[in-house]
Amino acid sequence: MEGPRSSDRVVPTYAFTRGRTRPIGQELPLEAIMVATQRPPGPGAPAFSKEERAIIESCATPTAVAEIGALLSVPVGVARVLVGDLAADGHLELHLPDQGGRDQRPAAKVLERLLDGLRAR
Repeated sequence: MEGPRSSDRVVPTYAFTRGRTRPIGQELPLEAIMVATQRPPGPGAPAFSKEERAIIESCATPTAVAEIGALLSVPVGVARVLVGDLAADGHLELHLPDQGGRDQRPAAKVLERLLDGLRAR
């Protein structure tokens, strides 16, 4: 699945989030993994945007927030807002990484898996 390219974009990326820098739901680390829930939009809800459809299609398999940013060619902050909103609406299931030690930094194993996934794309 190939996402929208920035060269095809007419609307600036901040418009995807209506200027918001934080998602409706919780803040997401780059290595958070999402999986689509296959939940359709509710009655009266607007149809998914092209970017939201690309995210949901990509998340048919486990996908990290950082991968979504690369897929859509948008800053990771925009990806976090879009993903967070979809998760808050029940369209994505979040899997947050084990934060490891007391310093709240992700475990090295998690970062290695994330890096391997990004290289594979």
